[in-house]
Amino acid sequence: MIKRACVRIVLLKLNVCKRSARISRLLFFVLTFFSSVLFSQNPKVDSVNTVIRNAKHDTTIARGYLSLIELLFASDMDTVIPLSNMALALADKNLPKAGAKEKHSYLLSKAAALSNIGYVYYQRGETDNAMDYFKQGLKIQEEINDPKEIANSLNNIAAIYYKLGENDKALDYFEQGLKIQEKIGAKEGMAYSINNIGSIYDNQGQIKKALDYYYRGLKLQEEVGNKMGIGTSLNNIAAILMKQGETEKAIEYYNKSLKVRQEAGDKRGIAQCLNNLGHIYTTKGQLEKALEHYIKSYALYAEVGNKQGIAYSLNNMAAVYLKQQHKEKALEYYNKSLATYEAIDDKKGIANTSNNIGVLLLEQSKAVQALPHSKRALEIALAGGFAEVTRDVLSTLARIETALGNSKDALEHYKKFIVYRDSLNNEETKKAGIRKQIQYEYDQKEAEAKREEERKALVRLEEAKRQQLINWSVAGASVLVLITAFLLFNRHRLKQKNRYQQELAQKQKEQAVAVMETQEQERKRIAEDLHDSLGHLLSTAKLNLQTIPETQKQYVENSLQLLNQASEEIHNITFNLMPRTLEEGGLVAALHELAAKVNNSGKVKILLHVHDIDRFVLEKQSQFNIYRIIQEAVNNILKHAEALEINIQLIGQQSHMTIMIEDDGKGFDTGTKKSGRGLKNIVTRSLWLNGNINIDSTPGRGTTITTEIPT
Repeated sequence: MIKRACVRIVLLKLNVCKRSARISRLLFFVLTFFSSVLFSQNPKVDSVNTVIRNAKHDTTIARGYLSLIELLFASDMDTVIPLSNMALALADKNLPKAGAKEKHSYLLSKAAALSNIGYVYYQRGETDNAMDYFKQGLKIQEEINDPKEIANSLNNIAAIYYKLGENDKALDYFEQGLKIQEKIGAKEGMAYSINNIGSIYDNQGQIKKALDYYYRGLKLQEEVGNKMGIGTSLNNIAAILMKQGETEKAIEYYNKSLKVRQEAGDKRGIAQCLNNLGHIYTTKGQLEKALEHYIKSYALYAEVGNKQGIAYSLNNMAAVYLKQQHKEKALEYYNKSLATYEAIDDKKGIANTSNNIGVLLLEQSKAVQALPHSKRALEIALAGGFAEVTRDVLSTLARIETALGNSKDALEHYKKFIVYRDSLNNEETKKAGIRKQIQYEYDQKEAEAKREEERKALVRLEEAKRQQLINWSVAGASVLVLITAFLLFNRHRLKQKNRYQQELAQKQKEQAVAVMETQEQERKRIAEDLHDSLGHLLSTAKLNLQTIPETQKQYVENSLQLLNQASEEIHNITFNLMPRTLEEGGLVAALHELAAKVNNSGKVKILLHVHDIDRFVLEKQSQFNIYRIIQEAVNNILKHAEALEINIQLIGQQSHMTIMIEDDGKGFDTGTKKSGRGLKNIVTRSLWLNGNINIDSTPGRGTTITTEIPT
């Protein structure tokens, strides 16, 4: 249920003193010395450590702490709170003197750190501390209007209320979070909230509602491809199938869930499935097999530190020992389970386990000792609205009072037991209808899959028939098309080259603005010609080659590969010449497209931050020149800098616009290195815009290019 903060922080260039950064790094080294030894073989951890060591600004250091938390969380949870506190300290130190942009960045870091601390306390069962930190984080997220993280915090607070048995509050918070996620289109977050709401209805005995929510959640998780979420939804549906008496189908769904969770490496989910399968084997009387599953589940829960799962596994192991008539051992495990539930304040777990202890003591003819346990269970079950637990506890109390000779109290408990039993039995009368619904939905999915397979088979058959009608002339025609395309392209290229040279000779006599405008127009035209003519011809040739029979494809496989490479190269050339987005969507959209293209390559990560430039009206030529400055700088970094990360900031000021391009590459000595063509182009375009440009670089410390353009 609980989700940790997913931190995406926009870094701003801050003018902080180097001494401050050195002090922060010193504290970091003291804290993470042993972690760095333990995880020295982890290249991601080493990379983050390097970033922190070389950071010049507190925002970079704070972000580094939060990145380390993400990397070390599963294997070294003890580092989360100290690292988060260090991020909090940096934020609190800088917030009083920060400007509006810097303040937003520090508040993002602070909210993420608070949420991560809350998550640790939740895992430890310290619900009060967890609630306090989640609410602190929520307050900041509302202040900076971060809808995604607001929804996550609402979900986390709801999970705590759910654990405390306050179902109405939990449902209210889950639904608030769901509305926000629906508004921003966050499908994965929607799926988690929907599943959590289904869990509340499930525990309240509202099976039909629960089932509807579980299926909705499963559909969304499948759409986004979230295996952990798919495993949870399958597990929940299986649990309802089990309640409806569909044991074999429940096993099928549990095994599906187990397989998905194993693929995802979800240890907590695997433990949950093992517990559920153990329960089925218990009901079938296969006690040794059930115990084996419970022990494996307990070990996994202990490994990930999930106390609720530990308590549940201990409870189940005690139940098996009781069935095997090992009553003393059963009592020992029930007491361990109860202590764990009490440590995390799990109301339902406390009520259920207390009643189990009461039943066990009653079977040992210890009715006096059993009574306080079951009375406590009844009080908690009633307060939490746990209908099934209340029914079971009332039955136990009626038996205990009878054993003690308290006929009046026994009768009173039995009457209440009848009321709860009949109420729940009314729900049982709906089982047949629900089973039909489950079967119908299951059959619908199976039928849909079968229809899809039949459709694919029919398509393959039609394709085979069509391919049988194609002969060797297709190969010859394809070669002819390629030759023709090459000749046409070469002729077109020569014509364009001659025309361009004539135009360039004339334009050189005009002002610089006209030259640059012509260059951009020429880039656009060539890009369109390449895309519309050669791109079309290559696509046609590729299509023709792909339609030849399978038995003949081996003879043209190399041609197909060359066509694919040619198409990809044409696409790259046209993008570099003139991104369509720059012409149609403007400067900001084009920069986001450029960043996405580089990020998708996996070689370098670009962080793009654009702020307050929409209030300026930029001429087309100015937009083109700004884009070319940034594009040229990125190309230079990719070719020469060996950088891992590029920070690009485009910020509107009162009277000018600031462009800052910063990388963490190898840098160079600006005093001795001769400027290349790329840097000259950047300087030329900046000067045309009347910009004041500065290039700051030191070997081993990266490069920063800053230009201020008057508006």
